[in-house]
Order: sequence, then structure tokens, then C-alpha cells
Amino acid sequence: MRGPLLRLAAAGVLLAAYYRCLLVVAAPASAAAISPVILQDIDASQSAFSARRYREALPPTERLTATLPSQAVYFDRLARIRHELGDAREEARAWEGVFRTSPTPAEACPMLAQAYDAARDAARTLDAYERCVQVDPDNPDALLYLGRAYNAAERGADARRVLERAAIVAPLYPDVHLVLGVRDFADGRVAEARSHFERFLELSPGRREEVAVWLERTGAGRP
Repeated sequence: MRGPLLRLAAAGVLLAAYYRCLLVVAAPASAAAISPVILQDIDASQSAFSARRYREALPPTERLTATLPSQAVYFDRLARIRHELGDAREEARAWEGVFRTSPTPAEACPMLAQAYDAARDAARTLDAYERCVQVDPDNPDALLYLGRAYNAAERGADARRVLERAAIVAPLYPDVHLVLGVRDFADGRVAEARSHFERFLELSPGRREEVAVWLERTGAGRP
């Protein structure tokens, strides 16, 4: 057992050193910016988080987001801690920190919108999905999530626009055809809907039960 334990301990040391290096590179060049107190919080946050002691990891991680407000890595960790603790609204707040500070804001997607959804904030959920598409406009997952959100908000024209874009970007993505088919059916475009459902089944034959009822509704019968 000593071998695996020693390797685990060594991995923890390397992770702590990695985050210290991130801090040295990104923090302002002043002695106060890399104080022993900050380094202590970095070590405490990392070790508790790695051990899945989320309540213990919460206070030092919150302090790090306050003392190092430009460091996306700590907002990311805080969001994951809040998720594990079941606090969706605070999780969303932390993902907003990632979205705001990361050089690649899409790293917060789709978790930002999903946290708002778990908090039952429909307006912010939709806004978050829209922002995710703005920062990553050719991401088929982001387009699919937004299309579904528009469908839920009964904004059919907007849903069609982004879903058709998703079908162009990722024509072999089965779920795009499924959701676009549902949109077609809602709009009375039965033939187009059936075409999308059949294409879904061609691309994902193992998921026939998900589309069988739609094929029946559009007159194609159970496969």
C-alpha cells in the first residue's frame, strides 16, 4: 500500500505547486500579492478539494476568489464545490466568475446555465445559454442547449434559427435532428419532421425508443 499512497501524496504536492505557479505568473508583481496567507489558502483549498472535503474547501476557496479576483481557476473550483454542496444559486454566481475572468469564457458552459436552471431562474438560464453561444458560436452543444431553451420559452422562430445552424455545423449530431424534428412537428411541418426523425434513427439506431412515438405521429410507423 505504501507505493500508491506515496504516489498520491506526490500528486498532491505537484498540484499545489502547479497552482502556486499559476499564481506567480498571473498575480500582480508585489510581495503582498503572494503573501503566506494566500499561499496557505491555496494549499488548504487544493488539498481539501482533492480529498472531496467540500465544506472544508469552501472557506479558503471563497477567500481566494476575493483576494485573487482575476483568477478563473478559483471561481471554477468554487463553482464545483457549490455544486457538490447543492447550492445552485451560489454555484451560478461562481460560474459567472469563470465566465467573467477566463480568457475562454466557454469553460463555464453549459454549467452556468444549468446552475441557473437548477435554481429555477428561467430568465437567467436562457440568458446564460445565449451568452454561451455568443462566445462559442459554432459549438453544436451550445446551439442545441439554446435551441431547447428557446423551445421551452415558446420562442419557436429563435429555436429554429439556432437549431438549423446546429444542423449546418454538425450534420451528423443525432440530437440536433431529434430536437429540430420536434420543432418542425410543432410548426406543422410534418414531412420535414419525419425526415429529421428518420435521420436521427440512421445516426443513432440504438436509440429507437426515443424516436418511435415521433415516427408514429408523423405517419412513418414504428421502426
